[in-house]
Amino acid sequence: MEIDGEHRFELAKETLWGGLFDPLTLRTALPAIESLERIEQDTYELVASVEVRGFWGRFRGLARVSHVVEQQSYHLRLSGAGAEGTAMAQGTITLFEEEEGVVFRYRGDLTVHGALTRLGGRFIGGAIRILIRNFLQGLAQNLASTSTHEKPE
Repeated sequence: MEIDGEHRFELAKETLWGGLFDPLTLRTALPAIESLERIEQDTYELVASVEVRGFWGRFRGLARVSHVVEQQSYHLRLSGAGAEGTAMAQGTITLFEEEEGVVFRYRGDLTVHGALTRLGGRFIGGAIRILIRNFLQGLAQNLASTSTHEKPE
């Protein structure tokens, strides 16, 4: 299943880029993430409890970052498993500046196995889009409040 979209941030590109690689910032951006720990320079271990439209599942997995072009793009590979099945996603995140702010663009593929497949593609696609939207909105709020607190008076 293909997933793509974009979100506009009213932040400095450097602030957004830094937040995308900070485990605490990422963890607080989406309440579903119970834990997120960097275990290697490019690898994070995570636990997430996901509840979307009546579906609930707890997943343990890894997130790996590669092909990093500083403050421009990176490739992200996610894999997770839970009682409900497994999920794997991979894609590219790209940032570019516009007059109105920084655009965060994502494009990738998602594959699910196990009981998750019974939910159907439309349901899974909708649920993933909700999670991504909630994450990006939470990230924007967290980074905006952090950058506001850091500004000198």
